[in-house]
Amino acid sequence: MRWLILILLFFITVKADAQIKLNSGQYTTEDGYYTVTINFSGDKLTLIEPNTTSVYEKVEPNIFRFIHPRSKTDYRIEIIDPNTIQTFKPNVNNSRFTIKRSSSDATANNDQFKRYFALAEHYKAKMISDKKDAQLWSFCAAAAMARSSMNEEGFADYAGKVASSVKLIIVNKAKCPCEDAIPIAIWNAAK
Repeated sequence: MRWLILILLFFITVKADAQIKLNSGQYTTEDGYYTVTINFSGDKLTLIEPNTTSVYEKVEPNIFRFIHPRSKTDYRIEIIDPNTIQTFKPNVNNSRFTIKRSSSDATANNDQFKRYFALAEHYKAKMISDKKDAQLWSFCAAAAMARSSMNEEGFADYAGKVASSVKLIIVNKAKCPCEDAIPIAIWNAAK
């Protein structure tokens, strides 16, 4: 009987230390404001953000680590289940963020990032050149920057808030001053 219990404990321990196989794909925060692509292959986990790629190395079962080359900041990713990860910094309280595999691929891609990042830079330049409307152009820049990296649901929520804020400061509320950053449907729906 003692041997049976020991064998059972051994298999439970082996199962507990087993690597969870993460599904590669698009991962998004619950609020939809942040989306990344993750490619998983055993001892490496590659995190692809719109403007950077980081390769995390396995340090223990289901935990991967990336040390930023310039800042030397230690970043970790823990695989919770095949479709869920948590990002965190070791020894930093309240630094865990849960990111789940997206149910659809309607998320930001590199072409979308480049297009709307350039648009955000355009509005940023207008903030400097047209100081009297700097606040307006900062809202347009924020909407374009959000559109560069958010999924559609997260962007729609964010852009609706931006559109409402813009409507508070402009005279002609019927026409969006930056239709290339804030879609007409979102502008019209904003109060």
